[in-house]
Amino acid sequence: MAICVLCRQRKGKRFCPAVYNMICSTCCGTHRLKKLNCPSSCPYLRQAKAFEMAQKEAEWAQRGAQRAEIEQRLTAFALEEAISTFANENPDLTDDEVIAALKAVQDAVEREVMSGMVHEPKADGRTKDLALRILKNAQRMKQRIGIPHNVLLARVARLLTQKAMLLSQRTYDGKGYLKALLIDIKPNSLEELFERLTASQTRG
Repeated sequence: MAICVLCRQRKGKRFCPAVYNMICSTCCGTHRLKKLNCPSSCPYLRQAKAFEMAQKEAEWAQRGAQRAEIEQRLTAFALEEAISTFANENPDLTDDEVIAALKAVQDAVEREVMSGMVHEPKADGRTKDLALRILKNAQRMKQRIGIPHNVLLARVARLLTQKAMLLSQRTYDGKGYLKALLIDIKPNSLEELFERLTASQTRG
């Protein structure tokens, strides 16, 4: 059996697409997304992400079901407001582009949760522009009201991806999700939400 090309001490039992060679499980876990530029297709990365995110989501949910639900809804609004505004600026935007952007956001955030380092969305062109717009909205909300944390952001991005995929199948033009979204969420309305939240806190 080959020796791990990273530590040169243990047996290399895993094929690492980042170095295109065999590495040991210890080096895989230690250097994943830190020293190694792991592709999203790596099965060991996918397995580790799923385990890590499930643990983090469970910890978040323990803070209380009602609070978790409110935080999730507010985060979903921030993300969908970014999509609504971007779609208003780009009338030919499709559900497929939105889905790709949401997946890129989820992947980037999960990589940050696991590595402790910021990762740019792995996307190109307009899809990347939308992904960055979504992340910018999330950052604005975090600065104003303290949420979302990365675990919540990744969860909401995943749930919105599922929602978009479902609604997209209901029309023939590939815009079922966007049509529903533009009815529900007005473009450039995030600041209005902040003002309402501030007003309610003042009254409270």
